[in-house]
Amino acid sequence: MAKPSKQYTRYIKDPLLDPYVIQLEDHCFSVHKVTIAEESGKEYSQNIGYYNSFEAALQAIARTEAKSYSYESIKDFIDSYDKITNKLKNIVNI
Repeated sequence: MAKPSKQYTRYIKDPLLDPYVIQLEDHCFSVHKVTIAEESGKEYSQNIGYYNSFEAALQAIARTEAKSYSYESIKDFIDSYDKITNKLKNIVNI
């Protein structure tokens, strides 16, 4: 259940989105990819972008995740993108 935030910065940190986090801002949603450096164990956040809707933020996660691999064909890329998009749609429909 949602809790009121005492901080200015609010996040959706769902394990189903891992390693992505959605930051809830007053006028938009921003997507960040969280990585941990192997050597230092330090956590870093890479800003993926700012989006005017929650749906657009989820689409950005799907695009970024799909683009993190190499593919042998356009069909392989589209299949991977569709699989990731469907996974995110299922999260929203829970």
